Amino acid sequence: MKKIKILALTAAFVALSASVFAGSWLDSITADSVGEFNKRADEISGGFDDFAEQLAISVPQAATQQNVWSDAYIGQLISIPPHLGGGVNVGLTHIDTSGLKNAVDALGLADIDIKDSYYFPVFTADLRIGGVLLPFDFDIAVMKTGKMSTSGFGADLSVDLLTVGMDVRYALFKGGLVMPKISVGAGYFYNQGTFGVSSDYADANIDYKVHTMYAQAQISKTFLFITPFVGLRGLVSKCDNSWDWAFSGKYVGEIENINNSLENKAKLRDSGSYKTDSFDFNAIQPQIFAGVGVNFFVLDFTLSVTADLRHIADSGLWSGAASLRLSL
Repeated sequence: MKKIKILALTAAFVALSASVFAGSWLDSITADSVGEFNKRADEISGGFDDFAEQLAISVPQAATQQNVWSDAYIGQLISIPPHLGGGVNVGLTHIDTSGLKNAVDALGLADIDIKDSYYFPVFTADLRIGGVLLPFDFDIAVMKTGKMSTSGFGADLSVDLLTVGMDVRYALFKGGLVMPKISVGAGYFYNQGTFGVSSDYADANIDYKVHTMYAQAQISKTFLFITPFVGLRGLVSKCDNSWDWAFSGKYVGEIENINNSLENKAKLRDSGSYKTDSFDFNAIQPQIFAGVGVNFFVLDFTLSVTADLRHIADSGLWSGAASLRLSL
């Protein structure tokens, strides 16, 4: 919702921004090029629009991959030993960036390499504690980058990302020598992010705020120190995404002069923006997740993958994650 050292996704956005700043086709604008100019402006805006739509489905996918535990239920907090644990999670989520590629193509800069898709990293710290009296457990996961500058990439890009999430699981079966552990649960994630860039030629920003609610079921079984697991999850999200771009610097004056000369004719469009506020219970994202955990005394290592069953065919939306925790 976007990572960070700098995400591959951010690198894609930097490349797009750099292409806007190059301004090669802007140097040849005349009063006779209104149609072509505005067509390009539409395609740039369309590229940002497509990218914002991809964020709306990819950010929830990346978020819910961050608090996956191999055990479907970790046990009671008040016991000997108490059941709790925490650590760090890192993951990669595949995102369709063809919208960014189309925007770059519209700018006529073929030497800028924008791929149709990228894998961007996500990381969180999380803590899970066992329940009291009832057989449940509770987890909270957080990530905050603060504002970061990436001027070393050739553009004044700022990134600011936040993730906060929590879930609760109830054990239908606590498991045993033969029986697996089976739990059902529900969770919530809030993701907020800003990608911003500015130069002498243009300014562009993408902002997203995504609220994700989900329900899930999970089954796991431990064999010695190895715990394979599989689960199903259904997501529904509320997205408040926006983007804007505008030419700046010398091009603003040049475009204004041309527009003044056009009088009542169609004008050159030197900017674009869009804001969406969406929530749709019909847009449920069904997921399947699976993986394996390895436990050595108090050290727990988990590998997992998640596929979005609704978007895997058209957007290739899937994630992989690894977690390293201390747990009792």
